[in-house]
Amino acid sequence: MAWILRCILWVSLFQITTQYAPALAEGRSVREGERAANQKSNGSYKILNRLVKPFVSKRVDDKVVFPGEYEKSKPLAFEKPLIPEECKEVGICEDIPNYPEYLVKTLIHDLMRQNRTRFNKDMLDVPQIAQRIGPEDDYVELCETEERIYAPRAAQDTNMEWHVIVNDKKQPQQTFRVEICKAKESPCSAIAYFQNGYKAKCVQKYMLRNMLAVTEQKVVVEKPFQVPSCCSCVARQT
Repeated sequence: MAWILRCILWVSLFQITTQYAPALAEGRSVREGERAANQKSNGSYKILNRLVKPFVSKRVDDKVVFPGEYEKSKPLAFEKPLIPEECKEVGICEDIPNYPEYLVKTLIHDLMRQNRTRFNKDMLDVPQIAQRIGPEDDYVELCETEERIYAPRAAQDTNMEWHVIVNDKKQPQQTFRVEICKAKESPCSAIAYFQNGYKAKCVQKYMLRNMLAVTEQKVVVEKPFQVPSCCSCVARQT
């Protein structure tokens, strides 16, 4: 495409610079030659504009963009999510390397415009000091856990398949409270006693929560996904 435009420009310039020779050969003044050249150059400009205009569609950020280039610069592509190993251990992921940023932002904008927002936003409960005094102080956790808020960008459904979750990294639309085992299948606290023939360990438990996800057809759907809910001490017979 670029070499075609260069050729057109060179031809137009050549036509303009060669307009003075006929005028001088006919005995006319240089000013008359300029006038004739301007008339013909205007005609060349119109021809050039007619040839180039169909190829120029619009401007983006003050740059001329040809058809198809805007879509390439900000693609609406969708790929199967690539899940890091640390996310596979937890079962939920806050970021993935091939997250479709522009596609998700476009879908969020459409949801907002259509007033179809059904985003879930959990918050961590931070009780006041007066509320912390009570019977719960007498209990001891048998498993070491971490409680936090997750803004997932990928999650597993009931079939253990990973999906892209609608979430903006800077301003998350969907947040979920999770409780995760600090160590995978670690032993329960030593204060817990189990009779002979049983072995105890901490196991990650999950619950289903509805999230808005992106399908391969680039549409938003609401469906249940697994969210780490608690870390439980369980025993089994050996």
